[in-house]
Amino acid sequence: MTRCEFLIGKGIFYGFKITGHVGFDVKGKDVVCAAISAVSQSTLIGLNEVMKVNLNYEIKDGVIKCDLKESNECAQFMMKTLYQTLVQISKQYPRNVLLSEVEV
Repeated sequence: MTRCEFLIGKGIFYGFKITGHVGFDVKGKDVVCAAISAVSQSTLIGLNEVMKVNLNYEIKDGVIKCDLKESNECAQFMMKTLYQTLVQISKQYPRNVLLSEVEV
């Protein structure tokens, strides 16, 4: 199972952590895992390399983490888009993807 945890306070996104393996199919053929990895890494690229938002992130096997050190309206739109995308994926694959919010 993949767990997608978003850090949110008063409607503001402060970061996310995605852990685990989806288990929908074998490694290398898991389209659900590939989708989650693609949208989360795309969000990181947009925040870090395109918008130059100050953040800390980590990408390793089974873990993608992002902690925003600063934010702006565009960064919030990107985080909300990632969140809503993962909400839809978790609805389609409820046995494989768990989404949660942590109030900060």
